[in-house]
Amino acid sequence: MLNSYFKTTLRFFRRHKGYASINIVGLAIGLACSFFILLWIHDEVSYDQFHEDKDQLYRVMRNAHYSDDIYTMSAITYPLAQVLEDDYPEVENAVLMSWREQFSLSRGDQTFRENGNYAGPDFFEVFSYPLLEGDPATALQAPDNVAISASTAEKYFGASWRADGVVGQPIRLGTLGALTDFTVTAVFEDVPAASSYQFDVIVPIEVFVSGPGSSWVHEWGNNGLRLMVRTVPNTDIDALNAKIVDIINQNMEADDNNRSDLFLQPYTDIRLKSEYENGVLVGGRIKYVQLFGVVALFILLIASINFMNLATARSALRAREIGVRKAIGATKGSLVSQFLSESVMMTMTAWLLAVAAAAVALPGFNALTGKSISLLALPLWMWGLSFGLALLTGVLAGSYPALYLSSFNVVRVLRGRVSAKRGTVSLRQGLVVFQFALSILLIIGTLTVYRQIDYVLTKDLGLDKENVLMVTLESDLRNQFDTFKQELMQRPGIAGVTASNGNPLDVGQSSTGLDWEGKAPDVNLLFHVVNAGYNFTEVLDIDVVQGRDFSEAYGADSLAVMFNETAIDQMGLQDPVGKTITMWGTDVTIIGIVSDFHTQSMYSEIEPTVIRFSPESTWTAMVRARSGQTQEAIASLTAVHQQFNSEYPLSYRFLDEAHEASYQSEIRIGRLANLFAGLAIVIACLGLFGLASFTAEQRSKEIGVRKVLGASVGGVVVLFARDFLKLVAVAFVLAVPVAYLTMNDWLTQFAYRVDLTLGGFLVAGIAALLIAGLTVSYQSLKAALANPVDALKAE
Repeated sequence: MLNSYFKTTLRFFRRHKGYASINIVGLAIGLACSFFILLWIHDEVSYDQFHEDKDQLYRVMRNAHYSDDIYTMSAITYPLAQVLEDDYPEVENAVLMSWREQFSLSRGDQTFRENGNYAGPDFFEVFSYPLLEGDPATALQAPDNVAISASTAEKYFGASWRADGVVGQPIRLGTLGALTDFTVTAVFEDVPAASSYQFDVIVPIEVFVSGPGSSWVHEWGNNGLRLMVRTVPNTDIDALNAKIVDIINQNMEADDNNRSDLFLQPYTDIRLKSEYENGVLVGGRIKYVQLFGVVALFILLIASINFMNLATARSALRAREIGVRKAIGATKGSLVSQFLSESVMMTMTAWLLAVAAAAVALPGFNALTGKSISLLALPLWMWGLSFGLALLTGVLAGSYPALYLSSFNVVRVLRGRVSAKRGTVSLRQGLVVFQFALSILLIIGTLTVYRQIDYVLTKDLGLDKENVLMVTLESDLRNQFDTFKQELMQRPGIAGVTASNGNPLDVGQSSTGLDWEGKAPDVNLLFHVVNAGYNFTEVLDIDVVQGRDFSEAYGADSLAVMFNETAIDQMGLQDPVGKTITMWGTDVTIIGIVSDFHTQSMYSEIEPTVIRFSPESTWTAMVRARSGQTQEAIASLTAVHQQFNSEYPLSYRFLDEAHEASYQSEIRIGRLANLFAGLAIVIACLGLFGLASFTAEQRSKEIGVRKVLGASVGGVVVLFARDFLKLVAVAFVLAVPVAYLTMNDWLTQFAYRVDLTLGGFLVAGIAALLIAGLTVSYQSLKAALANPVDALKAE
């Protein structure tokens, strides 16, 4: 029987190549899109799952209370680690980690910069980063130890490093000081792509906390590290959270306006669930995982609707076949099985095409998403899920046509009295409406994401980010910065030079240690802290609305600060310029007020910011190139850098590129949305093209009569296309409110965002109408231009 079904299906495919091709191509595109989305989701949810003790790993977080606001952050104070290990038996290990660092490694005549972290001595015992050489227990015990990745070992020690061994070999390492001799004590496998933290070098945390200028680290009130813990098996995390919540408060004697409440976040949640509002977890990248899961479902529905519509529309063509089969004894069950087998065979063919397309398009997909997915590395269950999804799609898509076709009355069929039931036509029209409603929803979503990303990247940030190069100040470059600046200013292409403690659009330092006259007892503001040198506002083109910038003409600027307008407003200061405040126990003078500029991402509102004159605390040179002379500026910077800092390779980054990179995730999400929305429209239009073709065939005699009676070609085209465009218009009306609610919810995560306007929705609606109109126009014109004699000669 299966063989009979197979032969019948092949015969039907050969007789109706156009119909079969439209269905198979539509299903193949839908399955390929869903397969790619499945790959992307699998990669996202697999982050950090490779750690053997992942269920025991947590990141220590704190809810910091500042007046009426709660900020959730992972910045932790250094003394906490020892307290957790010593006083809480539930904590097996506490591992400190720095933020991402850039180290200079040198061996022989090779010097490169490598990304890495400072980390506690238990790092390789707690986390599953396998060592190819070295002992996890001792790899980070001494201050002169360093662990490097396999690719880093090959870079510095050659391809034969595995045979020769590198443990015990010397290598020079530098951060912001001079290059110092270290000893390689471990080589670890390259960090998997699905790791929240990426690094090639691990240096003992002792180097960080005992270095020059690091005394602040040991204070309970200063937070500059991250802390990971491994708990003993079967620990009650809720109970442990209740025990540790007040550790920092007790050691600082904090009140309700200056609390830091501790809690543990599962380590495997770092990638997807790290967005908090007012101390409560509200999501993170998990929203994108859920969103694209819905998109995959939408695309499969659109592809399935094509199959159902075309199958039921062509039912009359199979009526006589069904009547004959029933007359010779075929049961309804056997007919259902036959039609379902056709559907499943078509879907399996589409699945094979989808897999082939995925294999061909995967490099482009990886480039688009910034991932490194390999089909060969996928687990077997992923293939099974994909195949099962395709099989389910075939069964669901073919179920209604199978039941509908098998229900034909044999007597009516053989007398030629089969016509489409009104209910069937209504269902077909409803499916077209639903299909295009989903497509319009995707178009509106795509346009909204694009507008928001464009807004983020082009919004006035309060400073000029164009033509600004950021260069790390190291060794002699930092020690002789004034001379370096003077020399650089004499070179071609250089418009200005200043210094800061990092990217001014991504300020990582903050403090509550400010006091001023008239400060209310219940006010505890968190200030972003920018350490700067002379000409800071001039070089970055930040408006000084009152007072002045730091200047060599004023010797007292070593005790000078500037505030942004938001800070002055929230401090409640009147005529602030010239007033004295206290910062970290020292009296400083306000010399200027600057206009607000963004120091964090667009997800956050502009917050109080203090700019303090502190050249000794700056680690980044900000070099502005003259407009149109960027290459000359880079050449000048290269020459002067070599003159002052020949031990280190020049490494620079443009400020605008760094800003754009911080939104790389949103940019990639936008590109994916564009791709899948476009393909959804293609699938919907394939189905519409098939329906238009069939409708033209069914109405050929009607069109012939109309033309004989004097109807114009344009009139016939409008008549033909009108019914389809009405359905698209209804779909638009249904899609708009859903799109508004969905995209408004997505936009609320941005403090600065575009408005949802009627114009944007109309663009999506007009686009859908135009696409649908162009899709049916070919069949409309073909039908309108046909010779009416050919259609009427059988009458």
